[in-house]
Amino acid sequence: MMKKKLKKIPIDLVSYIQIETEAIKDFNDKQMISSYCLGKLETVNWYLELLETGSKKYIVPQSKQHLEMVRDQLMACHKQIMSVRIKNPADRPLIEIKYPKGYEG
Repeated sequence: MMKKKLKKIPIDLVSYIQIETEAIKDFNDKQMISSYCLGKLETVNWYLELLETGSKKYIVPQSKQHLEMVRDQLMACHKQIMSVRIKNPADRPLIEIKYPKGYEG
């Protein structure tokens, strides 16, 4: 039986999630990045489980140490995502004008 080599967890995964977290504007954005983050966390946990059980079926392309680091970063990302507060659209002004610093009007 051939062992299946699993996909590497991308090196830019955590930074991608952090950037997307900063761009959250509404509940839909929050839901999508939260689901994406949790899905990746599930994959990382599965890879760790395969390493711990010494899977005969799969080759995990990254070390346990690296995967644990990514897992911890993803958990921190998810905490950050969940702490983002979405403003109620009804509470926002119709026109939001950003005045330059020092502008007196």
